[in-house]
Amino acid sequence: MGAASSLAIEQTDPYQAKSTAVKSVPINPAPQKAPPRETRMRATGRVIEISAVALKIERNVKGTVETMEFILAKPQDKINVGDEVGVSYITKDGQHIAKRIVKVTKKKVVTPKGGKSSVPTPPAK
Repeated sequence: MGAASSLAIEQTDPYQAKSTAVKSVPINPAPQKAPPRETRMRATGRVIEISAVALKIERNVKGTVETMEFILAKPQDKINVGDEVGVSYITKDGQHIAKRIVKVTKKKVVTPKGGKSSVPTPPAK
């Protein structure tokens, strides 16, 4: 028996070679940081100057007139001087970059024929 036990001690483990060949993979990889989100702002005003690369609007803020200038990403063919527009923009390096420009249309109030409004009046007491 002594000879059999000495042979068993000297043998190498057949599974030991396989365990060293396995690559280690992290279970939870580090999460990727999302790029910083750009903050969009909005301004509404009347166009006083427009070119292929720039737009200038004039708007009223609390009773004072303010002029804002924007850099255009692409030319705006449908916008003319005097149009009322809404500009969605971001600020980068101290400059306003227009992302979206939309003409502002005012809603017309429709009154029914006869001059009476459709809003019911409260009963008289």
